[in-house]
Amino acid sequence: MRARTPVTLADVAALAGVSQQTVSRVVNNLPNVSARTRARVTQAAAQLDYVPNRLATSLARQRTFTVGFVTNDLSLHAPSQLTAGIERAARAAGYSLIVSIVPEDSLAAVTHAVRALRERQVDGVLINASMTPADAATLRRRLPDLACVFMDVTPDTPVPAALLDQEYGARLAARHLLDLGHTRVAFITPPGQAVVENTREHGWRQVLAAQDLTPVAAVSGDWSPHGGYLAAQTLLAGPPFTALLVANDQMAVGALRALWERGLNIPADVSVIGYDDTPESALLIPPLSTVRQDFPTLGARAFTHLLAQLAGDPPPTPVVTRPQLILRSSTAPPQTPDRAAVQDALALLARHLAARG
Repeated sequence: MRARTPVTLADVAALAGVSQQTVSRVVNNLPNVSARTRARVTQAAAQLDYVPNRLATSLARQRTFTVGFVTNDLSLHAPSQLTAGIERAARAAGYSLIVSIVPEDSLAAVTHAVRALRERQVDGVLINASMTPADAATLRRRLPDLACVFMDVTPDTPVPAALLDQEYGARLAARHLLDLGHTRVAFITPPGQAVVENTREHGWRQVLAAQDLTPVAAVSGDWSPHGGYLAAQTLLAGPPFTALLVANDQMAVGALRALWERGLNIPADVSVIGYDDTPESALLIPPLSTVRQDFPTLGARAFTHLLAQLAGDPPPTPVVTRPQLILRSSTAPPQTPDRAAVQDALALLARHLAARG
């Protein structure tokens, strides 16, 4: 049986009525092609059953159609969802994804991971590691010939970036609690080394300061439910509070457990709001109010940003996505009278009586 002659770019171009260069841009998911033309080329390719010759294209363009993704613990919600979003976008564009997990968000660890990916001839890298502006800029200078996108830096960091506006989301959560009438608010903050995520705490403090308030107390966690449980226990040993801002939903799970063990009702005694909107957040008792971050969409946008660099046309400003406030049953107005205020008044009275002998 005679072998079928492979369909070429020229065949697709002829059927679609466009140039071979335009077909190449569509096949490789590159920008600067109108939606109408892209649809026409896609339809022609499907009609002819065109299969791109990746080996020939790689040799001609000196590309491997492989990208690297440097990230941290995939057991956490954000890294796993980002990976899923990037992988889907890469697959749709004909790229393969290599994931490199770093043990810590340090310049040395990330540099080592990127070097290992370069040895595997990746076309570009996406970096989801919390880095200071100085460290990110240093790493970028070390990669002058490699397309890269940073995903966990501040918006003012001078590197190509695709970001979530962490501070904006934090302000949404804090304003919600103050709008409910809470004035005694405690924090469970990110780990000390989490540079970008600490903008969440900064956003909380900004909103409280605008109302001449300060947090009752702030304790850092480690992103895990157990870390949130321990942090909440520490908070419960201190001054009373009626609302709790938690830096991620997984720590909020542990905090809810600690509050329940203390006999506190959520939200009658303490309102709790998390961050991320993990799938289980809506199934907790009570369902958790939180800040939703669309990680899969961010991953896809970051990959598109990387493709634009590979095409020689990087966007001039960072790609920034804003989170959404998701309100559920774990937040409500404080009790009247405010139990914490009553406890404070009683403690003050006790001290006054003790001083009088």
